[in-house]
Amino acid sequence: MSTTTTPYVPLYGDYYPRDLEDLLKESQEVYKNLPERPDYPEKTVPEGWPPSLPPSPMLWDPSTFPTSPSEYTIQISPSELTEINTALSLLKSLSLTPSEINKTTFSLLTLGPRLEAACESVHLGLGICFVEGIPSEEYTDEENVFILLGISSYFGETRGRQRDDGARLIHIFHAHSHSLPPNPTPLFNNHAQVFHNDMATDILCMYCLSPASSSGGSNSYASLYKIYNYLAEHNPDVIHTLAAPDWPFDTYGYNPPFHTRPLLFYTPPDDEEDEEGDGGSEDGDRTPRASVLNPSPSSSPPPPNPQKMGRILASLSPRQLSGSKVHPRPTSIPPLTSRQRHALTLLESLSQKFSITHTLSRGSFVFLNNLSILHNRTAYFNDPEVPVEKHRHLIRLFLRNEDLAWKTPRELWLDWGRVFGEFEGVGERWVVDKVRDYREQQRGRG
Repeated sequence: MSTTTTPYVPLYGDYYPRDLEDLLKESQEVYKNLPERPDYPEKTVPEGWPPSLPPSPMLWDPSTFPTSPSEYTIQISPSELTEINTALSLLKSLSLTPSEINKTTFSLLTLGPRLEAACESVHLGLGICFVEGIPSEEYTDEENVFILLGISSYFGETRGRQRDDGARLIHIFHAHSHSLPPNPTPLFNNHAQVFHNDMATDILCMYCLSPASSSGGSNSYASLYKIYNYLAEHNPDVIHTLAAPDWPFDTYGYNPPFHTRPLLFYTPPDDEEDEEGDGGSEDGDRTPRASVLNPSPSSSPPPPNPQKMGRILASLSPRQLSGSKVHPRPTSIPPLTSRQRHALTLLESLSQKFSITHTLSRGSFVFLNNLSILHNRTAYFNDPEVPVEKHRHLIRLFLRNEDLAWKTPRELWLDWGRVFGEFEGVGERWVVDKVRDYREQQRGRG
């Protein structure tokens, strides 16, 4: 497998692709010039936002989520597994690089259409899909990565950058159980995580090579649409707080030390966007194509959205807002206001109330609409008597489907650019061995 071996040296000088410098300055100016916010006596949602979202498959809670697993899970059949093995053998015979794995090079004539239908459901339906039935223990590390890239390409062929060294896949495991230097980041510890989104990716994919060997490691998922409707009815002032542009996000020591944007966004229905002219946003620009930060009309327009409805989106990482053990919040960054702290607390409470819980089994995937579904993780424990090869190990991808992707709010382009934009001197990095990847990224942090 081809990997980038050149040591990573940051050449761009700040936290974002240079193409987005104007947006960064705009973000800073908005914060500096923001007038003192009133005490939000609002009894209704912000102007132009819907008083409630109409019924849709993406608006669910535990009582309305489908009871039949077949409605949100693809169980791979023996014949489809044979199809996967055939595609895998072809890949290996052609010596293709990870970047070259797509729906064409990993052709699945029977399973493929089922995966594409599930992809539409992730974008336009429930917002979540599980794929089960890969005997991951029967494959090598490299073969598992090939299978991951092949199956996930049916959900999105564009893979986002997850680290400054250009890593396109990330291993999730408890470093301490592998006798590695401890690391308090959520990727490498077994602590519980609160509800959040993962950066600014469209689709979040996680592939479970092995669940926790003792207990825990479950994920809960909550529909943002359900949460929004509850807030619109009971706490519309919190929607104003979440939608305000003054949330200060820590950039973890980069220049600038923080940037500001909202946590919650609303994009109007497609027909309202069309009335505005040639784009939908005020400046006439749609979401940039991946790795293109000066957007231009696509030669093949995406298929129409059959729902013709406005969308509520969120992008939040509580660690960037309140600090964590690994990244205590610097005193130089503006603290959260009492209203912001209250909004985060209520958001966590509602997410717990309206969530469903699922534990990934060995050889299973989850594909998540990262903009409309919040997720968390329970603490997990590995049995020290069980070989480390059977301890909890997941691989994560950030995906984008250029045809079905939602329009990204302009205020998210800065974070979106860190995932799908181009950084000078940074290529793609694929490391299939989790211990090697951990050691290398630890040296990079140093």
